[in-house]
Amino acid sequence: MSTAKDKQLVINRVREERVDLAKVLKKHTGIRRIVEELYPDSAHFIFELLQNAEDTEATEVGFELRSDCLSFEHNGRPFSEADILGITDVGEGTKFDDVDTIGRFGVGFKAVFAYTESPRIWSPTYSFEIKELVLPSLLSDRSDLQGKTRFEFPFNNPKKPREIAYKEVEGGLRDLAETTLLFLNHLHSISWKIGDSGGGTVLRIEHTENHIEVLKETNGETTASSHFLRFTQPVEGLTRETKHKVATAFALEFLPDVKAFDPPAPIAKQMKIVPVPGQVAVFFPAEKETSGLRFHLHAPFVPELSRASIKETPANEPLFEQLAGLAAASLHEVRDHGLLTLDFLSVLPNKQDSIPARYQAIRTAIFDEMNNEALTPTHGKSHAPAKRLLQARASLKSLLSEKDLEFLVGDADAPLIWSVGATQKNTNADRFLESLEIQEWGLEEFVDLLTDRTSHGQRYVPHPPYWVSGPDGEFMKWLSSKPNDWHQQLYALLYSELASEGGLYQFRNSKIVRA
Repeated sequence: MSTAKDKQLVINRVREERVDLAKVLKKHTGIRRIVEELYPDSAHFIFELLQNAEDTEATEVGFELRSDCLSFEHNGRPFSEADILGITDVGEGTKFDDVDTIGRFGVGFKAVFAYTESPRIWSPTYSFEIKELVLPSLLSDRSDLQGKTRFEFPFNNPKKPREIAYKEVEGGLRDLAETTLLFLNHLHSISWKIGDSGGGTVLRIEHTENHIEVLKETNGETTASSHFLRFTQPVEGLTRETKHKVATAFALEFLPDVKAFDPPAPIAKQMKIVPVPGQVAVFFPAEKETSGLRFHLHAPFVPELSRASIKETPANEPLFEQLAGLAAASLHEVRDHGLLTLDFLSVLPNKQDSIPARYQAIRTAIFDEMNNEALTPTHGKSHAPAKRLLQARASLKSLLSEKDLEFLVGDADAPLIWSVGATQKNTNADRFLESLEIQEWGLEEFVDLLTDRTSHGQRYVPHPPYWVSGPDGEFMKWLSSKPNDWHQQLYALLYSELASEGGLYQFRNSKIVRA
């Protein structure tokens, strides 16, 4: 354990290293102005503190807002000398020494100086105050930390009156979204207390490896509960071992007759996946980034300096590619959870969606997976590759079974079967089905086949002698095997679809009426 003298030596050593930097910052005041105006809204001040806690592997954090100060505590790793160097620098934290951190300190932490002139930090290892953005001074230790690290930010920046600082931070705390905790590795509880007006908590609950619930409580009452199906994968291609992951998350919603989650019951009996405006996160949501998708994404992207959007840089390209692979692979697990239904298709991107160029690989990967793997919902409530599916009106699907299709349009490699059909045209589910390699085989194709195979006249066959007379024997055997009610259904279908435009005339030479 370091003695008071050791701690003083560390603080003095860091201070000596920062004296020249402090002079530069004092001379060039524009640097501080850039730092103070870096973020688009006050919520980012809070996110920077949450990032710091996540980087220390904290599991719980707490805010306390008073009229003249904001306090912040976490139960993560205590400060090291390297951390003090990082938090007192501008533009370079300790992230180069630790690939698992979101980006510790550096410019991001300097956002606090929009509110305070003198942030104070008490950690089990070091206690110090920072002035002039970069100069640390030793503080007396506190005996009430209980192993935690505590930050205090007095509202003493003359450019931001206390009342405004209080209001902005209060808004940021109250507006913390449920998705704030969705993609973090360690942090699962954020609590806050606002003056005498109560407080709240955001909690992440991991029901299973994939099923995540995020609860928001205000003054002890649950005000929001969001469920997600989240899939993660370690980041590929890094030269050092890392805990960083890419992730996708689909929003879940209770079925109409379900009021609360029952852990023992299958998730598909309680919830369905629903479309939402897709957020892109670099651990926390990047507010100005738009994916055009209807589910959420996360990756340790290189963000713009404001963290509000993703930077256009080759360093991010492998992450977009890996997200595409993960989005496609997750479809298998969605199916295995019983959630890959017709409704789910409305969540997936279709050809008509406006998707920014760098997110289009995700759409392409999803199309490829649905076309080639047993993932596309069928009329018979199973799943099959879209390449093996046929689409038609519901009335024809009702008439012709999968066994009938195998006889009528059999494929040498695998039998073709009916695809599920959207209940309404021009919906996102319908547009997604139209984006896949599903073949149209409707009434027109069936009528052509029916008139050809039952004709009393000459008809073409794809083998010698090429032209034959009379109905096809095998076809007539299939037709005659059908019961009377099936024939009645056939006649009703043909009449309803063809009679009004004289289409029944084409059956004048056909033997389709049962004797």
